[in-house]
Amino acid sequence: MHGVFAAVRIWQLWKRQGMPEIADRTARRIFGGDRWDTCIDGLGMRESHKDAREQLQQLAFNVLHTSEWADDAKDNVRTLANMELASIVYIDERLRYMDNWTIWVHDKRDPTTLVGIEQVFDVVLHYADGVKIRYCGTIDGLTERQATGEKYIEDNKTASRLDDGWKLSFEMSHQITGYCAASSTVFGFPIMRSKIIGTKIKPTHRGEDCFWIEPVERNESFVQHWAHWVRHMVGIAEEYRDDYEHAPRFTHSCNRYFRPCSLIAFCADTPVGREEQYNQMVPARLSPSERAITV
Repeated sequence: MHGVFAAVRIWQLWKRQGMPEIADRTARRIFGGDRWDTCIDGLGMRESHKDAREQLQQLAFNVLHTSEWADDAKDNVRTLANMELASIVYIDERLRYMDNWTIWVHDKRDPTTLVGIEQVFDVVLHYADGVKIRYCGTIDGLTERQATGEKYIEDNKTASRLDDGWKLSFEMSHQITGYCAASSTVFGFPIMRSKIIGTKIKPTHRGEDCFWIEPVERNESFVQHWAHWVRHMVGIAEEYRDDYEHAPRFTHSCNRYFRPCSLIAFCADTPVGREEQYNQMVPARLSPSERAITV
């Protein structure tokens, strides 16, 4: 789905903002040349008479079907069919305000310019006592409100429900604070406003929200608390890196994100059983942000 979100922003940059070269270069950076060529084959991206909604839907479907996603028989929510439905809802909503919220571009005359689409950040937090912590991630989007010039980080979320609990969870979210702080470094100017864009992964259209934008703001106090939290969590990880058996257990996290943690069977085992499981583990696949970092 994040590939779909990126493709919709690229389409906007290409078709609505009239920057095909910058958009094409951005797409090849994110998807790779071969995959992007496959995704836009036959879409008529350089033709002006194509129906926007139809073209965007086909682009989204092509992105989904060229991904590495495979349905899981045990999961009837996160399926390719549901993602296609969610993509249609997302596209219909985004088309409504594309002209009012434009993708930020540093220099419209330079095809290699910095663009507010899928920007990976790799920054170092410097603390007063000399401690340094590397902080990495990916910024989904940076848009500019045409009426005021205000700039907002956009963070896409997929969810099984978009209720009040989901919406309020971002008021204090350290992730959003960190994205604002890192974005200010990446783009070179303060960015303390963010829009959380939620898309229900299985839209039913039965009165509940299938799409929602939740604006949030941060300030210096939020950033200071976030930086303190980062150091605290890194300290725990470092202290127990080679001694997981004595690491503190925060059991309120065992069922976060509306599903059980995949490591419950490991944690609930005996010390001997955990050691056997640990010895059978293999390195996890790196996240997209980690894969984008070369050093």
